[in-house]
This record gives sequence, C-alpha cells and structure tokens, in this order.
Amino acid sequence: MRYQLYREHKYVSSALNDLERLIAKTDFRNPQEIILVEQTFQSLTDMLNGHAQYENDRLHTLLKNRHSKIHEHAEEDHAHQDEQLLKIQGIINSISNAPTDEEKVSIGYTLYLTYRKFVADNLIHLHEEETMLLPELQRLYTDEELKQVEAPTYKKMTPEEMIGMMKVLFPHMNPSDRLAFLSDIKEIQPEKFNAAWHGIAPTLSQDEQTSLSKQLQILS
Repeated sequence: MRYQLYREHKYVSSALNDLERLIAKTDFRNPQEIILVEQTFQSLTDMLNGHAQYENDRLHTLLKNRHSKIHEHAEEDHAHQDEQLLKIQGIINSISNAPTDEEKVSIGYTLYLTYRKFVADNLIHLHEEETMLLPELQRLYTDEELKQVEAPTYKKMTPEEMIGMMKVLFPHMNPSDRLAFLSDIKEIQPEKFNAAWHGIAPTLSQDEQTSLSKQLQILS
C-alpha cells in the first residue's frame, strides 16, 4: 500500500459533524447554549483555516513543483470556505442580537441549514482531495519523498506537542492510522519518540499497546 496523506481528515469530518449535531439540538432562546455554539464554531474555524493553510503550503506546493494543476480546484474550495465561514459567523452574531426568542429560534434554524450545507460541501472537498490529489501526489513522488512532508513539523514539535496532537487525532482513527503516525515520528524524530510513545500509550488499549510495541520494535 502506498504512503497515505490526509489521514487527519477523519478528525476533520468528525469535528464538522459534531458541530452540526450541536446546532441541531441547541435551544437558541438560551444564551449559554448560544455561547457554546459560538465557542465550538470558533475552534472549528481556527482548525479549518490552519488545515487549509497547511495543504496550500505543503501539499499543493509539491504539486506545483511537478507542474501539476490538479490542486487548483481545492484552493478555490479553500477560498470559498473562508466566505462560508464568515457568512456562518454573521448568522451566529445575528442570533445574539435578535430582539425576541421567536426570532432567535428562526435564525437558529437558518444557521442549521446554512451550516449543514457547509458540511456537505466540505465533505465533498475532503473526498476529492483523497481520491484525486492523493493519487496524483503518489504518482509524482516516492513514498520516502511523501513521508518527508511532515519532517519540518515534527522537527519543530516537542514530545508534549506530539502527544497532544495524537490525543486529538487518534480517537478518530483505526490502528493502521495510529501505526502510521507513530512510525513517522519514530523514523523522523527518533530522539523524541520514546517520550511521545510513553505519553500516548496509556490512552490505547492493552492489546493495541502490545501490538504497536511489536510493530514499532519498542524495547520494554
């Protein structure tokens, strides 16, 4: 199996859907529930913006360097995402400013419909990246070259930051994904690996700890 990028999309998809479910059940007459939506949306916005910037800077640059233009639609999607996020933020702001509970509930429903469409668009975007851009990257680069995409990130990260990243991502991933992340860290930053492993291992089942220890050749 070729080296895979975009594994973090599993977390992105989960975060998008978590907020959709939150908005769906929010009582927009309740200020505290509106605040929770606002905070969750802001966190999601920060994550999506950072993720889009990473893809533009790292992955799309690889394609440009080999004279491929397949990424251009994805970058258009990223620009459209910015517009959609601003629109959603405006709707959230208008809920708090609405003078009556009836208007708050009505605008809340508009928020739900608008955000649900945003999720649908974003899931199509993720699908296109994994089924179109990834094969193109795999065609243009070797597995070893693709593995180096994360090298600058892991070089900057402390073991504690690596642990934090894995704690966010791993609950949304299967054992093969978790092995891939840990293998990359072990190969790219071996001096940080032991601390990262000891930090993340307690969050895994005993069976998976044993399996990963064998696959990663971790000495007890």
